[in-house]
Amino acid sequence: MKLLITESLSPSQLEEVRLIAREHLVVATQERDIALAEAVDADMAMVSAFAREVLETAEQLKWVYIPWAGVDNLLDAIRKTPAVVTCAKGVFDAPMADHVFALLLALTRRLDAFWRYQVAGVWRREVTGPPVTDLMGKTMGIVGLGNIGREVAQRASAFGMRVLAVKRRPAALADEPVDGLFLGYEGLRLMLPECDVLVITTALTPQTRALIGRNELASLKRGALLINVARGAIVDEQALVEALQSGHLAGAGLDVFEDEPLPPDSPLWRLPNVILTPHVGGMSDRTRRRNFERFLENLRRFLAGEPLLGVVDKEAGY
Repeated sequence: MKLLITESLSPSQLEEVRLIAREHLVVATQERDIALAEAVDADMAMVSAFAREVLETAEQLKWVYIPWAGVDNLLDAIRKTPAVVTCAKGVFDAPMADHVFALLLALTRRLDAFWRYQVAGVWRREVTGPPVTDLMGKTMGIVGLGNIGREVAQRASAFGMRVLAVKRRPAALADEPVDGLFLGYEGLRLMLPECDVLVITTALTPQTRALIGRNELASLKRGALLINVARGAIVDEQALVEALQSGHLAGAGLDVFEDEPLPPDSPLWRLPNVILTPHVGGMSDRTRRRNFERFLENLRRFLAGEPLLGVVDKEAGY
């Protein structure tokens, strides 16, 4: 069998791949023409560069690994390929949950204001705008109780928060690290008025696009905070700007946006109650190695005929 790799791997990493692949052919390239020519009869693939074109060209593909957690931008090609598609979901859970709390604590502890004072060399304890506050006893609502949502829930519980969540499929409350569990859009509508903090961790699918719009934001408590580390298109960005400008929302911590990079003329850059990061929620000095180890384990499993990790549900879209 042939394994095609379009991800950038070091020589030592390629050697690790070949040790597992044994007698199977390993072709690694980041040249588009070579990649597409080799894809024609590839049986396995690790795709990064030219991912869509490889998926559309490799008609004999049996298994593919995509080194990202979200695959919404490739969903149409994923649904057409006969291959089993696996991705890196689960690899980025811990850093993304940490990032949720980095944004949340920056907002509640008003680190934005104190950072400005530090740069100015000013010793000042007072802040303008939303007050410095704490998380103990407040209610967090999580939209999307997958692996990342569960990591967020566990951290929220450690901060003494009441944790609610909404998910797509039914589950027993006893099996989830939350205090209350809601189902589907009707459940979301019931959960929102309870929330001091709303955290978005769900996958982007046709069903979740613009899920949080003007009505949903209005349903949140006045003074609530919104954190989005999932996909920008899940939240109606214009409605979010309006809710922040009116003061209905006290603040937002955003790592993802409808358009990335965020356009220079976006009002989000200039809103004083917003903290932005450039889609780095999953970043960690350890995630690249974890991602590669996931691929190696799946390669071993595929060749041994064992169940794979991180299989993409083509119907659900994640």
